[in-house]
Amino acid sequence: MSNEEKAQELISVFVCEKDKDIESFLKEKAILFEKLGKSRTYFIFNEDEDEFNILAYFTLAMQVLKVPEELLSGRKTKVLDGFSSKIRGSKITEFPTILIGQIGKNDLYRELISGFEVMEYCLSTVFKGQAVLGGRIIMLECKEIPYIVNLYERFGFQKLERDYKEDELLQMIKVLEEDEI
Repeated sequence: MSNEEKAQELISVFVCEKDKDIESFLKEKAILFEKLGKSRTYFIFNEDEDEFNILAYFTLAMQVLKVPEELLSGRKTKVLDGFSSKIRGSKITEFPTILIGQIGKNDLYRELISGFEVMEYCLSTVFKGQAVLGGRIIMLECKEIPYIVNLYERFGFQKLERDYKEDELLQMIKVLEEDEI
């Protein structure tokens, strides 16, 4: 059995009833995105068991955050960029980010890990990558569900203020402080 077949077998039993997009990404796109270098998917598993059971997973990628110029004051732009608000005389409106593309728990083992713990694992991995590559903004998109938004806010994420269409995912960002870089 190839590594890909083993991975496919392990992810085939992942269940996320609350958000089928989380389940379908893992089952239908994660391996392809891995092969194409579009993202990296990380599993959190139960180390105490004889079997390898996926408790949760998260996917990280590089992304460009595009902010309409009218939403950015010079000060906000400088905060996001960290250095300047302009490049060659034009206001900066695009910022490199580390994207938390997917994050979800397996319903079969949901009592074994909290959302808070999943975020701790995720951010630990983000910080390892950031230490090697640089970057100062972490971004994620989520449904506007209070307990989910509150969880991300506990980790310092803030909703990007703009007009959202109905059912559009919220964009939340965390700008790393100097002591986190």
